[in-house]
Formats: sequence, C-alpha cells, structure tokens
Amino acid sequence: MKTITAAKAKNNFGQFLDMAQREPVIVTKNDRPVGIFMSFQDFEDRIWAERADEAHRQGYIGVEESEALLQQMLKASD
Repeated sequence: MKTITAAKAKNNFGQFLDMAQREPVIVTKNDRPVGIFMSFQDFEDRIWAERADEAHRQGYIGVEESEALLQQMLKASD
C-alpha cells in the first residue's frame, strides 16, 4: 500500500486519484496516518463482502444453494 502526505495529495490531486485507482493510499499529516483513500470500486467491493459475511453469519444461503433447494422442492411437489 502506498503512502502520500496530505500536502502532496492536495498539490497533485490528479496523480493521487490515479494512485488510488490501483490500490488504497494512506494519507499522512505530520508523519501520522490520518486517512486512507481508495477507489469507489474497492469501497463497493468491501461493502458487499461485509454484507455477504453478515448474511452468511445470519444463516442465509447462497445463490447455488438456493437454486438447488428450489429444484428439490419442485421435485418433491410432483
């Protein structure tokens, strides 16, 4: 993961945005990490992964398991 100072991020914002498209970038101020910048796609992926993990913990089943269960139920009703 790359690191950039807040001042450099401000002064080279276009380059900073390009860096964040490739990987998350840690932003520092006075040699301390103060934030992290990532692409919107990375953010969405993390949110969906967290939601999937939570659904799994709550007992929800996945797409393939759902389809198999529906097929099984349809066969049983014949």
